[in-house]
Amino acid sequence: MKRLFLSLAVLLPASIAIAQEASDPGKYAEVTFVARAEYSSVQDDHLGNSSIYALLDGAFSENLSYSVATHLLSSDPKALYQGTLYSDTTNWLDWAYMTYDFGQFNIELGKNMLQWGTFEMQEYDFDSWYDLASTYWLNLPIYQWGPCLKWAPTEDFYLGAEFRTSPLGERPFASGLFQYALSSSWSGCDWYNNLWSVNIFDTEDGSLPVFNMGHKFIIGDKWEIVWDSTTEFLDKSCCYSNMAYVNFRPTEKWYFMARGGIEDTYVGLDEEKRWFTGALACWNPIECLRVHALAAFDSLIESPTFNIGVTWQITL
Repeated sequence: MKRLFLSLAVLLPASIAIAQEASDPGKYAEVTFVARAEYSSVQDDHLGNSSIYALLDGAFSENLSYSVATHLLSSDPKALYQGTLYSDTTNWLDWAYMTYDFGQFNIELGKNMLQWGTFEMQEYDFDSWYDLASTYWLNLPIYQWGPCLKWAPTEDFYLGAEFRTSPLGERPFASGLFQYALSSSWSGCDWYNNLWSVNIFDTEDGSLPVFNMGHKFIIGDKWEIVWDSTTEFLDKSCCYSNMAYVNFRPTEKWYFMARGGIEDTYVGLDEEKRWFTGALACWNPIECLRVHALAAFDSLIESPTFNIGVTWQITL
């Protein structure tokens, strides 16, 4: 709890102080608070993804920017703060990094999400849904420390390379295990976007290659069809995750999604064959408030699950 108040005490005054100096070109700061409360029918986890977040985004100049995202409170706050200084689990500090832009390139240094080439992984925690998430989203500690270099010759394309700590190591840097990735994103077509990445994880016995690819097909201004795939290359076999979903936005206030997936993955030493499916409805009565309801079925749970909740967001 002390860390929670300390995070708030640092974020708010810092943003106010920088905002007061925002008369210089390119200098700005803004703080966003997000609170999500929900009820889940999943046994022993009725609070689901109920959480409080604080995000700080800003820039010191036209070329140097920064971003901090903190997960201040969750349904299991003890675990959230016990994970501090560990790389094999998530904790209260999701990301904290600075970015320097120079021409067509930018270099990022700090803690951020691994370059992971699926559209699902681009969704931040308060816009994600546990009941309809892939095994990788649920179990991979995606936020890690290290540098990332990106080349963006156009607004709709980038190529990135990164060297970060590995979620397979217990402690960042001290474990001596790292993750290396090459990634790309392209959105230069009105009806099709894609992401891909090649990620190589150090292990105690060698390395673990993973290939990710995301495809998004855009139909008019209301429909999207997305297919995400992950393939993990083990010594003598492959693990995979394939997920497809349809997004429908009939108006600015309503959003619907149907999603399904099939997987054969390892969580720890245990192989899991899983399939899941479900549907989601979201309503935004006002800009800062979202109400959601979803129903899903997961073969590992072996029963339907239901989830209802609200998310409130304000930017200062």
